[in-house]
Amino acid sequence: ADAIPLMGLYVQRKDGTLRLVAMGKIMEGDSIIHTVAYADDVVRVSVETVIDPEAEVPYATSEIQYVKQAVDTFVAWPTHLVKAVLDEVTCLI
Repeated sequence: ADAIPLMGLYVQRKDGTLRLVAMGKIMEGDSIIHTVAYADDVVRVSVETVIDPEAEVPYATSEIQYVKQAVDTFVAWPTHLVKAVLDEVTCLI
């Protein structure tokens, strides 16, 4: 099977700019995450690398409010905030 590429997981700042907070993998499958069904504009991701542990996840749950809590589990992320990161080194600086 092909390796699943790491994607940049972004959050939107109040001024509208995007900030990279983690690297993760899009997980195919149904759109039910932690028993909550999500709309078509949301993907299920697994957080692999935390860049900003204190960043709030876009869809907080009772268990997960911050990126640091989302490692090794699945979280919902807005599709438009999941983007390919061409140079992983520069995004971590």
